[in-house]
Amino acid sequence: MMSKTESVFFKKYALIIIAVILPLMILSFLWFSSNKQKQVHNWLWTAARILSESENIVDYGEFARGFKDVRVTVVCRDGVVLADNRANAKKMDCHANRPEFLQAQETGFGEDIRRSQTTGKKTIYVMTKLKNGKFARLAQSTELTADFLVWLFAPILFLGLCLAVLMYAYAKNKQVERMRREFVANVSHELKTPLTSIKGFAELTATGLITKVDTVKDYQGKIVRQSDRLLAMINDILHLSKIESTKPKELVAVDTRAAAEQVKESLKLFADDKNITIQVIGGGSIIAEPEPIYHLIYNLAENGIKYGKNGGVVKILLDGKKITVADDGIGIPEEDIERVFERFYRVDKARSPERGGTGLGLAIVKHTVQKYNGTVTLKSGEGNGTQVYIEFKR
Repeated sequence: MMSKTESVFFKKYALIIIAVILPLMILSFLWFSSNKQKQVHNWLWTAARILSESENIVDYGEFARGFKDVRVTVVCRDGVVLADNRANAKKMDCHANRPEFLQAQETGFGEDIRRSQTTGKKTIYVMTKLKNGKFARLAQSTELTADFLVWLFAPILFLGLCLAVLMYAYAKNKQVERMRREFVANVSHELKTPLTSIKGFAELTATGLITKVDTVKDYQGKIVRQSDRLLAMINDILHLSKIESTKPKELVAVDTRAAAEQVKESLKLFADDKNITIQVIGGGSIIAEPEPIYHLIYNLAENGIKYGKNGGVVKILLDGKKITVADDGIGIPEEDIERVFERFYRVDKARSPERGGTGLGLAIVKHTVQKYNGTVTLKSGEGNGTQVYIEFKR
């Protein structure tokens, strides 16, 4: 499924490419059309002049059939058609009133450009008077053929495709560079926060100025909590790096029901603190590695509890190759939905520290799904809970 960012990119650059390619195609078409009309006109007149000097035409039908790329019509003095290489001469109308015939009767040569009644195409007609008194008319369409249009437009379209690929690669590189800078900045911030707290509390206790046992214990407890947060963050960074850098090794049939039940048991105390019920419904099996699938379901269920309402429900719905985790919590604003799978991205930045977590849970989910050729989509609305849909191919 295309993200909003990619959708905006395609719309933006598609318009640019169309703005470049379309005028190029139109100008090419107009130039070649005009050029062909001139070429056809010149060729027909050259052929007509040569025919006007011919004296050895005996069989008009054979004469007409000798032309392959040009329509040839032989007409007698009164305009009756004697032969035609593209139609039955006996069924053709009298040509006595045709403009080119009237001109040829007066000057020996005649010309007209009109849409052919037989082919429906714009055609140049050149007629010449033969030495025996008969008239020969040469006709050829000035319209570009389908084969020629393919030959003409194929390189232009290929150029457009190459341009689109280059622009897409450039935009992607810019996006990757932006994400890299944001990642470095976020990592620095996320690591700096607990380290600053640890350093501050450690310095206070090290000075010896804090003598109350309860205060010292409180500071030590904060140091432990911040250390745990720091350790969890480092573990998640290493876990995410491992997912991205290694290929699946031992793929087996993973029982998603069993993995979900393990997650339910692991999160029981956390869920009980908020009086949240975890429901596991259905079952299924996917080809993957057991541990990453466990962590995937764990991260989603943990988020459901973390951002769920007291007394609410977190549902883990299993259906064959599909896994859905839904909660009835605070939901996610529409403008944040596209970015929640980014590393360290937090919707509620002000309250993130008190909710816990590292900001990497959904990034781990996304990359785990991609590693096993699955797809993940998220639906949510502020105050309407969140549903994460995952589907694997096998």
